[in-house]
Parts: sequence; C-alpha cells; structure tokens
Amino acid sequence: MHGVVNQAIEGLIIEKFGKEAWDEICVASNCQDTTFYNNQNYSDSLTYNLAINASKILQINLDDLLFEFGRYWVLTIANEKYNALLRSVGTNLTDFLIQLPNFHSRVMLYYPNIIPPEFKVKVISPTRIHLHYYSKRPGLECFVTGILDGLKTFFQSDCSIQLMEKGNEGEYHKILFEVRT
Repeated sequence: MHGVVNQAIEGLIIEKFGKEAWDEICVASNCQDTTFYNNQNYSDSLTYNLAINASKILQINLDDLLFEFGRYWVLTIANEKYNALLRSVGTNLTDFLIQLPNFHSRVMLYYPNIIPPEFKVKVISPTRIHLHYYSKRPGLECFVTGILDGLKTFFQSDCSIQLMEKGNEGEYHKILFEVRT
C-alpha cells in the first residue's frame, strides 16, 4: 500500500490513543523504526498487520477500526493534502462519485507507482448511484465504507450509503455500494 495510507493509520492512532499506543502497535507489527513516506509503496502485509495489531492492542473491532481509518483518511489526510484535487473533481458528492474513476487517474500523476482500486459508476436515477469498487486487496469493505462516509461529510451531503453486495470477480474483490441522495 502507499505510504499515505500508513500515515493515516499512524495519525489516527496517535491522535485518538497517543504515541505510546502507536509505538506498541509498531513493535507488534515489526516496524518500530519505519517512517512512512507519501511517495513510497509498502507491503500490503505491513499495512494489514498495523490494522490487525491496532485492533488487538486497542481492543477495537477491526471492521470499526477500518471504518474510522477510512473517515480519517478523507477528513484529515485527503482534506489537508489533496483538498484542491478533491474539490476539482466535483462540488458535491454525486458529481465527485460520478467522476471517481477519473480521480485515480489524476492521483496516479502524483504517485506513478500507486496501485489504486478501480471504480465504475452507474447512475440508476437522479437520486441513486451504484458504485462498483474493484481491488486486488481483500477485506477492505469497511475502509471503503469509511471513505465514502468521510466524503459524505466532506461534501456536506445528506445521503445514505449502503453496501449492497461483495464478492470476487476474477482476481478482483468486488464491492457494490448504493448511494441515495
């Protein structure tokens, strides 16, 4: 995963639970001397270990923690580092989601080594969107749900977001969300 994801995990843990908790999680994850850089890739297993060990050490359900990581990613990391980029994609949640497949193309200009997920958007009606998420990384539905919830807050949208189905499509893990505005 890209370093900025690990930075989000680190930032959330330190902000909510303190530096000592983060240090304990790093020791348990075998990365106590690691500094996470934005433009560097880290093994997916390291990121998963950080989340799993944080869940155990902090005694928080892993799905709840992943959801909070997703919200933190949007509302803190992306808001601070990529606010102009987020706003350039759309002025509201619906427009942003419709343009989401193009958003990662822009992100890849900043980080050419990133391996982003893929999104497909289907407008069902003026108030319903189906968002298809595809990733080679399993188990991230709560993280993505947290990201969507964070985007809902970021764009001050009064909508509902529902995970409709999840499964596999070839080598990809697929999640279908419905967004109702």
